[in-house]
Amino acid sequence: MGLASPIRSSRIIYFEISLQFSSKLKKFTGDIIYITELVDTENAVSETMRPQSKTFVLLILVFIILSFLVTVKATNNIDNLISNLFFQLGGDPSLDMFMIIVSSTGDLFTMVIVGMILTIIRRTRKIGLIFLISIVVISISIMYIKPLVNRTSPLEQYIPQYHIPDNYMIENDSMTPLSRDLSFPSNHVARDTAFIIIIGYWFRFFKNKTWLGTLLWTFPGLIGLSRLYLLQNYFIDILGGAIYGIIIAILLVKVLKLNEPFLANKFNK
Repeated sequence: MGLASPIRSSRIIYFEISLQFSSKLKKFTGDIIYITELVDTENAVSETMRPQSKTFVLLILVFIILSFLVTVKATNNIDNLISNLFFQLGGDPSLDMFMIIVSSTGDLFTMVIVGMILTIIRRTRKIGLIFLISIVVISISIMYIKPLVNRTSPLEQYIPQYHIPDNYMIENDSMTPLSRDLSFPSNHVARDTAFIIIIGYWFRFFKNKTWLGTLLWTFPGLIGLSRLYLLQNYFIDILGGAIYGIIIAILLVKVLKLNEPFLANKFNK
């Protein structure tokens, strides 16, 4: 009896050690699988974000094709149909107010302020600088693209039922006389889409496919919807602006190496 008790105790201890080892091995294996999936996802996203990738080249080709179709007026029927649909939807003061507020959040002045705030904050300084550069690149390049495509803005003038202040005006898609009355591609949507790409790449929202990454895309989506509702752009203008914003954002993210810290320490002080 005295000998059986130590043997039983040894078996219990061995069994407990085996359970602990199995538990740790299972956790370790799960961590390895998670890390492997994370690396694979990161590599896939990095491949997509590379300017030499097939996806990037495809985006450029789609933008060129859209520009050509708009130039030869091949999209006029679908654009006019969608524009008339949004024209019929107008007239609700509450909806007018909502769309005006949404459109204002994507205005040039608002986004410049956002970029400056991000630049002031140390952790997001590089995001802010790259976004401000994207605003300049997009605004200048679109200023010359619009006359080449020569697509005039919607002829219908939006008259809101909601009473807006006398000094308030819905921002034109371009400020310069060269492209003020032209609409392809949408400057607002291009700028706001680039902002989301830069923010998303920095915080890895898209890499991990979180709900917040998906939610971010509602911002340029709502901006595009508000521009359609306010009769500032056609549907193809919105689509072209989104594609162009993605192209410029990918180029700047890679050329300026958003995933790397500043080389000059003085910028981080």
